[in-house]
This record gives sequence, structure tokens and C-alpha cells, in this order.
Amino acid sequence: MTERAQFTLLIPFLGALTALGPLSNDLYVPSLPLVATGLGAPGGSVQLTMSSLLLGFSLGCLIYGPLSDRYGRKPVLLLGLALYVLAGALSALSADLGTLVACRFLQGMGASSGMVLARAIILDRWTGEQASRALSWIMMITFLTPVIAPLIGGYVASLGYWPSVFWLQAGAGAVCLLAVAMLPGDARAGSMTVARALGAYATILKDSETLGYLACVGLTFVGVIAFVTNSAIVFTGHFGLEPYQFGFCFSFVMAGGSIGSYLNSRLVDRRGISSMIGIGTVILAAGGTAVLVTSAMDAGLMPTLLSLLLYVFGVGFVFANSVARTMSRFRENSGAASSIFGVNQFLIGSIVAAALSLVATPTPMPLASAMAFAGLGAAGVWWGWLKHASVPSA
Repeated sequence: MTERAQFTLLIPFLGALTALGPLSNDLYVPSLPLVATGLGAPGGSVQLTMSSLLLGFSLGCLIYGPLSDRYGRKPVLLLGLALYVLAGALSALSADLGTLVACRFLQGMGASSGMVLARAIILDRWTGEQASRALSWIMMITFLTPVIAPLIGGYVASLGYWPSVFWLQAGAGAVCLLAVAMLPGDARAGSMTVARALGAYATILKDSETLGYLACVGLTFVGVIAFVTNSAIVFTGHFGLEPYQFGFCFSFVMAGGSIGSYLNSRLVDRRGISSMIGIGTVILAAGGTAVLVTSAMDAGLMPTLLSLLLYVFGVGFVFANSVARTMSRFRENSGAASSIFGVNQFLIGSIVAAALSLVATPTPMPLASAMAFAGLGAAGVWWGWLKHASVPSA
């Protein structure tokens, strides 16, 4: 199989594996009221099913990468997907909120296998600009998921039977599981001991340049998580939009990430990773500042939307290139490196989500302040630190 054919066939499949993560969240959100009613639980308590999913993601990210460096990608991926399917079925059969919270934790652990190992599989085959190009396509699919999934989830919720969403998720996981089972194994199995695989965490985290890229990516996702967590309050409470109108606005902004990822995949071969990260961080800083200025001036809905779109557009340039640059330097332990980036994302996400959940007023200023801090911070890390420390990847 030629490299072009391999790229064309493999990337959509890896994108589907990665999409199981956001699918577990965005497909489920429209059914939250049904779950509360069906299980006789307070609406606020049902939010625990979201938090437990995030915790499951974080723990799963820590486990799968090093294990795949030791035992190979395929068996570990099969284990994670099997857990995802089982957790989805158990979620659908849950009789009380506590059981559902526990099952959602397991579902998060299962979904994280696809998110972590898709990146590792890419770095098994490509490095440098080619890896960035592949990761950009994965990111494009990831950003499209929250555009489409809530629409499907809304239709499923309209059926009035809340377990349906979990059966649908389990079915999607089963399709991925069967597809992985038909793939050939990889040559990594047995290449190192478990202790050595786990010890890679220390090696990677001792590298100052890696810490810089983790900081850059972490700050980038502060803005994304702030938008995902707080935008519903701002758009419905401050701007007075109806829920369906907010849905269109949310999709409009998230589509910016897909556009940015697509453009990065087209330009990175010519411009190089460092140039694209630099462009991306400038866009992040401009977008975050614009959100803050338009919010402070109360400039209205459309200027705010365009500012948010600009920020998310910049994410498409920064994430794929930062991950490709770092993981290309640790090819023997690319699973562990991918895990670290995953934990970094979800740890940042949980902190930001917890902080913004304390905001009771619909003013856009907390969201705007978080995005300005994130954009300017990511730009500061790149231009003040990483740009001088980075060397061209192999």
C-alpha cells in the first residue's frame, strides 16, 4: 500500500476513534433532563455524570500510552474499546444515578484509548511536518464532532427514552472495536518492559522543551474549555438567545477549529512546524484579546462570535504542531508522550470547568478574561521561550 493510500484510509479511521471522546459528551448533553427525570435525580446532581466522564478520560490517558509502548497498539486499543462498549451498555441499564456515574467513569476510561493511541499510531508512521498534517486531519474531525453530535443527540432525546443515547454510543464503539480486530498487529509488542514504559514519563517530563509545549497546549485549551463550559450561560443569559439559536452559534465557533486544522494540513509542509505554531499563537492572542475588548465594550453578538471564531481557528495551528514536534522527539515512547498530552488537556479542562461553574451571572467577562489570558499566555510561551529553544524536527 502506498503512503498516500495508507494516509487516505488510516486517518478517517483514527479520526473516528478520537471522536468517541467528544461523542460521549456531546451526544449525551441533550438527554440530561431525561436522565434526571428517569432516575428521579436533581438536575444539578446529574452533572456528576459529566465530571465522572472527565475523570475517566484523565485516568485512562495515564494508562494506555505506556501499556501500548510495551504490548503494542492493537491489544491495548481492543481492551479500551471493549471497556467503552461494556460501559455504554451498563450505562443504558443503570437503575440509579450512582451506578450511572460509575459507568460514565468507565466509559471515559474506554474512550480515552482511542484519543491517546490514535496520536501514537500516527507517530509510528510519520514524523515532523507529515505527522502534523495527519494530526491536523484528526483535529478537524474532532472539532466537527461537537458540531454534529448535539444535533443527533437532540433527535435521540426527542424519542423520550434516555438509555437510547448510551445504546447508540455502545454501538459506535462496537463498530470501532470490530474494525480494530480486523487490523494486523504492530511490531512494538514486547519491545520493552512495563517498568521501562512507565519510566518514560520521568524522561519526558524532565525535558524542559516538552514542558514548554505542554504549557503552550494547556493554555490553548484553557480558552477552548472556557468557551465550551461557559458559552451557554453567556449566549442564553446575556444575549437572550433561544437554546436552538445557541446551538447554531456553538457550531459556528467550533467549525473554526476544523477550518484552522485543515489549513494547517495544507500549509505545514511548505511553512514548517515552527512557523505554523508562531502564526497560531498570534491568532490565539488576537482572538482572545478581541473577545475581551468586544465584551468590555458590549459590542453585541456578531463581534463576539467572530472573536470567538478567531480564537478557535488558531487552535487548529497550535495543537497538531506542538504534539507532532514533541512526540517526534520521543518516538520510542510515543504512547507515553501522547498520554501526557491527554492528561494535560483533561486536567486543564477539569480545573477551568470547576472554576467557571462557580460563575452564576451571565456576563461574558469571565469567559472573555479566560480566553484573553489563554491566548496571550500561549503566545508568550512560544515567542518568549519555545521559539528560541526549538530545533527543526527530524
